[in-house]
Order: sequence, then C-alpha cells, then structure tokens
Amino acid sequence: MRVFLTSILFNFLTILLVGCQSQTYKLVGTAEGLADGDTLLLTSDMVNGTPSDTIIMKDNTFSFKGTAEEEAAICMVYSAKSNEINAAFIREPGEITIHLSATPGASRVGGTPCNNEWQRMNDSVMVIGKEINRIAEHIYGNNIEQEEQQRGMDEIEKLNNRFAKVVVDITEKNIANEFGYFLLTYYPEELIDNNTRLSLIEKLSDERRKRPAIQKIEASIRRSATTAEGATIPNFKQKTPEGEDLAIMTEVAKNKITIIDFWASWCGPCRQEMPFMLSLYESNKDRGLGIVGVSLDQDKDSWVTAIKKLKLPWPQMSDLKYWDNEVAKTFNINSIPHTIVVDQKGKILRRGLRGEQLKEFVESELVK
Repeated sequence: MRVFLTSILFNFLTILLVGCQSQTYKLVGTAEGLADGDTLLLTSDMVNGTPSDTIIMKDNTFSFKGTAEEEAAICMVYSAKSNEINAAFIREPGEITIHLSATPGASRVGGTPCNNEWQRMNDSVMVIGKEINRIAEHIYGNNIEQEEQQRGMDEIEKLNNRFAKVVVDITEKNIANEFGYFLLTYYPEELIDNNTRLSLIEKLSDERRKRPAIQKIEASIRRSATTAEGATIPNFKQKTPEGEDLAIMTEVAKNKITIIDFWASWCGPCRQEMPFMLSLYESNKDRGLGIVGVSLDQDKDSWVTAIKKLKLPWPQMSDLKYWDNEVAKTFNINSIPHTIVVDQKGKILRRGLRGEQLKEFVESELVK
C-alpha cells in the first residue's frame, strides 16, 4: 500500500511539474547598440508601456523566464535608454528568440509557433507599413496644401485596406491554431470587421470559442448591432466645455444630417483633419449639415485650448474619461478620428467615413 501511494504521489507531482513547465516561457536574445549592464524593460501594457519586469544585458545577450497565460498575449521588450530599440513578441510557452536591432522596425522574433508566424506576417506587411509611415510623415510633418494632404490621407486609407486584407487572410489560414486565435482577438474592428470576425469565430475549436475573450467579443458585437448603420442612436448626454449638459438629439434635430465626430486634443490625426472638417462644415452648414464633437480627452484645459486654437464652431461634449468615455464605449469606438453620420431623427446613415468619402456622402445626402 505504501509503495502504491508513493507511486501515485510521484505521478501526481510529475504531472504538476510538467504542467508548470508547459506554461513557462524563456526569452533569449541579443541587442545592437547595448552594452553589458544596460537595462531592458518588459511590458504587456501596449498602450502606455508600463514595465512589469527588468532585464540586464550580460555578455552581450539577455534572457528572462516567466509564466505564460493560457492564451497567447502580445508583449514588448525595449531598451530603457532608447525606446526605439524594441521588439513586440507573443508570450507563449517555449523558448522565444529575439534580436533587438538599433534600426527601427528591423528587430526579429521567433523560436515558438506563434512568434515564427508573427515574424512572417510582419515581414509580409513591412512594405505597407513603411509606405504608410512615409506618407504620414509627409502630410502631418509639413505645411502642405489641403488638397495634397487629402490625397495622402486617401492613399493611407487604401494601404490600410491592403493591410487589413493581409491580416484577415492570415487569421483565416491559422484559425485552427493559437496564432489565428491571437490575431482574431488582438486586431480591432478597423482591420477585422464584425461580420468577418463572427464568421472566423464560428471556425474556432470549441475550447477556444468558450474562452472569456471570445465571449466578450461576441457580446460587444451584439451591442454593436444596436449602433450599426440603420440603427437609431440613444439620446446620450455629456458636458460641454462650459460645464452644461448637452443632449445629442437636441443638436441632431436642428440639422438635416449631423456628423458626430469622435476626436481628442492629444490625437495628431484628429487635429490634422480639422481644417478639412471646417471646410466641409462651412460649405454645407447652410444646406443642413451639423457637427457635434465628442472628445476622448481627460484634461479639460487641453480640450478647451484645442477647441479655441482649432477654431471649432460646432458644439462639443465630453465626460473627460479618455478611452473610458461612455459614449465612445456605447459605439465601440477603439480608434480616432471616427465619424458617425445621422439623419434628423438620429438614424445612423454611415460610420467611419473620412476625407473625400465623407464629403461625397454628406453632399449626396444634402441634395436629396
């Protein structure tokens, strides 16, 4: 009996050890431009970059051991003295190899299934990303004519569509494995629209489909149906810069069509588009166009200063909750600028239009 119990205990401990080992990961890497004793920072906070661990360079290499969650997750390792020396990798069990390059965008990852596929995908979209950055630097970093800026924005839109197609194709190709699941849960609606995402979710294994992240996505998509094109917006309220409550339908009822413009003072592309929005407004306000700004700011002074500096004449509202803005959450806004065009009764006519597409749609609606 004692031998039997000992055997059971040994087997149980072995299972525990194997289980623990299967959820561990190890980073092994090299870095250009760094010396022994330099610090690397590790983060899973891809918005603010708040570090969770530090790694010290030794013998021109670095290594780190950690615990991976059940689901693959995006993380980043970056130099404390030069943030441009960085690499995004997917945290999953196994040994992950990383080479940090001093050239922006040239770092490489691999070693595990998801990271190998992540690097292959990054290689395939690198040209698209570089072209988007080149155009963005030109139109946002120089004092150019509005027409030229609009051409650049339209070209970026086309490139974003190409990027989105690559992401969807690779997600579908890998939907039976953890990498496809990762892409499905990582990329926003702008790259994987809700209808496509639902069709991909149906192809997931039963185990992956029951995960909390998928349950949350499906719930979000169900909520989106109430704010999709054809739906009627709720009569939401937020504070104006003067501190007064503003109900959206009060403004919508005044106009033939109204653009609800989600923006923020800290959003560079939002501010760059304001001259275009101003021109669109001035050309069409007497024909029935209204605009209401919903800001994702959190600092009131910055918000008010931006409104004055940009000379925005239309009503503004915000709850100063940054990405937790209640209206933005209601409409599942996860990137800005974002526009929603509604008719006089609050029916959503179009979502997500910008630039010439927005102008053409507005002008076509106003002549009806």
